[in-house]
Amino acid sequence: MATREELLAQGFEEVCGLDEVGKVLPSRVKVGERSVLLCMDGERVRAVDEICPHKSRSMAYGVIFDGKIICPHHQYAFDLETGRCDHRSAPVHVYEVVVEDERVWVRP
Repeated sequence: MATREELLAQGFEEVCGLDEVGKVLPSRVKVGERSVLLCMDGERVRAVDEICPHKSRSMAYGVIFDGKIICPHHQYAFDLETGRCDHRSAPVHVYEVVVEDERVWVRP
């Protein structure tokens, strides 16, 4: 279990409470200057860039299903753990996430 000071020293940013993380639709947070989507993947919190690398559109209204986020514009599916796409698109960036004391921390 890491302390707040340790997480900050490791470059993590506290972004929200665990109860604010989306289970069906993602939750949007700011990490540094980037818009990041938080999603529940089973019992794990995942974090990916908000912008779909396929057509540079927001995935904020994408559905979370079977360990993936589905882009609402093109239905491309991105793996929440690896960022890989089911289609020929570039992967979406995945961020490291830590949950401590019901708080979510993301490393940019």
